Amino acid sequence: MRYEGTVYRPPGEWKSYLLQVTVGCSHNACTFCGMYKDKRYRVRPLEEIFEDIALARAAYGDVKRVFLCDGDAVAMDTEELLAVLDRLYETFPSLERVNAYAGPGSTLRKTEEELAALRRAGLVRLYLGVESGSDTVLKAINKGVTAAQMLEAGQKLVAAGFDLWAIIIMGLTGQDGDWEEHILSTARMINEMRPRH
Repeated sequence: MRYEGTVYRPPGEWKSYLLQVTVGCSHNACTFCGMYKDKRYRVRPLEEIFEDIALARAAYGDVKRVFLCDGDAVAMDTEELLAVLDRLYETFPSLERVNAYAGPGSTLRKTEEELAALRRAGLVRLYLGVESGSDTVLKAINKGVTAAQMLEAGQKLVAAGFDLWAIIIMGLTGQDGDWEEHILSTARMINEMRPRH
């Protein structure tokens, strides 16, 4: 298993084999985030990814969970991501789930059919960095999407059948910012988006 730069994963993925399919984050411009600043976004070649899967099989044997690193595996070409999923389930007979981070921009660029195909192929849980339901806050942190676009991205993932985990930063505005608008608009968005967590 080869890793480039610092690798991050959600706390719930501590038992997962970490497979780096992309390097960095496809957006990598959020003002609050210090992750992936040591690398430029790119998709790793399939041959390298397949070699790492074979190395993991030799080192770990059979695994039950895989987390696709780095910050936005959903930004990969759909056919390539489907090939990775196919190879993972072929290599690890006991594999129960493959999870990943998803960016709102890359999610919006996928068709409903592409997302449904990824879910059928065994991509199960996606973590979406929603951060806020406020247009003002999303613009201030340079998230790259509006609140309406963020909601649409989350709803697309839920409609495709993903186990969606929305990441919210409640203290994002600080004590002097418009925290009430941030909290209320985020609550409204989550109620409409309906993530599992």
